[in-house]
Amino acid sequence: MACRCSPLLLPLRGWSALLLAPMLIVQFANAAIFVDDRGVQHTWDESTKARVAVRAGIGAVSLYHMGMREEQLAATWGLWGVRGSDFDPENPSQGSIYPEADPSPEEAAFLASAVNLSPSCWKNPRGCFQWDDTAEVLGMRDEIDFIVNIDNGSAEDSYNAAEEAGMNVIFIDTFYDYNENCRASNYSIIDTSFCYGRSMLDIAQRIEELAVFLGVEVDQNSLNQQKQAACDAAQAFTETMKELHDKGIRVKVSIVDTELRDDTGVTTAYVADFDPIELWVPRTLEELGMPLLHAASYENNEYGYIYSDEYFPDCTPGFVNDTCNGNTYFPVDFWLIDSRSFILIDDNFKLIFPDRAMLAGQYWSYPRNDGSISYVMIESLLNEYRTRLGSAVKLQDSTGTCTPADPKATAHLVADGTGGLGLNEFICYDEAAIQQEYLQCPTVAPVPPVSTPTSPTPPTANPPVPTSPTTSASSDAILVSTITSIAAAAVTAFLMFCSTSE
Repeated sequence: MACRCSPLLLPLRGWSALLLAPMLIVQFANAAIFVDDRGVQHTWDESTKARVAVRAGIGAVSLYHMGMREEQLAATWGLWGVRGSDFDPENPSQGSIYPEADPSPEEAAFLASAVNLSPSCWKNPRGCFQWDDTAEVLGMRDEIDFIVNIDNGSAEDSYNAAEEAGMNVIFIDTFYDYNENCRASNYSIIDTSFCYGRSMLDIAQRIEELAVFLGVEVDQNSLNQQKQAACDAAQAFTETMKELHDKGIRVKVSIVDTELRDDTGVTTAYVADFDPIELWVPRTLEELGMPLLHAASYENNEYGYIYSDEYFPDCTPGFVNDTCNGNTYFPVDFWLIDSRSFILIDDNFKLIFPDRAMLAGQYWSYPRNDGSISYVMIESLLNEYRTRLGSAVKLQDSTGTCTPADPKATAHLVADGTGGLGLNEFICYDEAAIQQEYLQCPTVAPVPPVSTPTSPTPPTANPPVPTSPTTSASSDAILVSTITSIAAAAVTAFLMFCSTSE
């Protein structure tokens, strides 16, 4: 029986067949799938650089750290720096009060290369979380392959509108690990008992996976150097945290503010009480051993607000001062205050809230649901906190003992109100419970010598455990080349067979 070839294949001979086979194979080999944190599946040819729209400070800068450059950044929205900062996106070289968290001039130049979708609020230090005009976003649909939503599920109406109009929206959850019973595809929470908090490393790894999917030219050795620096910072940080435990120091994460009381006409101060498992920065710090004080339980998982009179029970109501500040609602030796309210702490604030740690200057800021989430940021924050906490001294007369618990356990991280610990409890320092992923340094290629090389250093007895390697571009190329050669030969042989059989 004679072989019948497709009319599309009959004209192909020799080099034509060799050209067709690679096209078919490469298209198949480069097809990639990314399942986002709503469970939505996205496909893309990762050999092509996708163009994206993404929230500026939290998303675009994170992707920049992974290797994304201007040709892939179509548009941004939101703040460039963290909330409360004096960072000026139009003059980034002047720096800011939060250099450890705000963009560098190079990162700011990257953001400036894209369309600004939120000109109404992009410099508002109180916050800017969505674009101004959905119609403008939809008008850019031919320039945007993916809208990237790296956030906690807020501003969902804007993303839903873009998705309903046919745009592709990728969601990376900064609050919870993916669980089909935790969050619905419209970003709403289904059941908090299936929602488990993420730390910074969890989120950074997801963003790295996303960068690869989007076709970012990831320099693996450069990225490994970032991971090595973060790993070194984590090791030094956790050693300092052990020293804090030995000193008996307690740390409280909070928000501060003032209020004019209607009943007395007097301005008073208050601090917020919430559990550190609710935010990714405190979760990271606790996983690495920080003695963080936990919160009381409040209705509907809301925050509690503790006013000065309640905070200093030994003071006469309305007459809070430093002569009666020994007994406090929280036995705090060092405060971490969110970047928005940190700037409120001045001499006047300390008069109406004379906490010993604040009077001693033992407080610093943290980005609350703000800033990039990458290996670069992990290193920056851990080094900053290690330096500031390393010189802290115990100020309160607290005698409470620690609670043995695993800060990584789902029972501790669950968001249904049963996670965390009780009021003023904190986790014991336990080397076995430290999040080891932060301490697993990757293999970094050696820097080429610029002079006569020295003898190599003998390997250590217990070298660091490398992270799972990402398939390199060179190995992909070898694989594709091999498959292409086989396929091309097969196509050519098939065509030759057809030509002799007709």
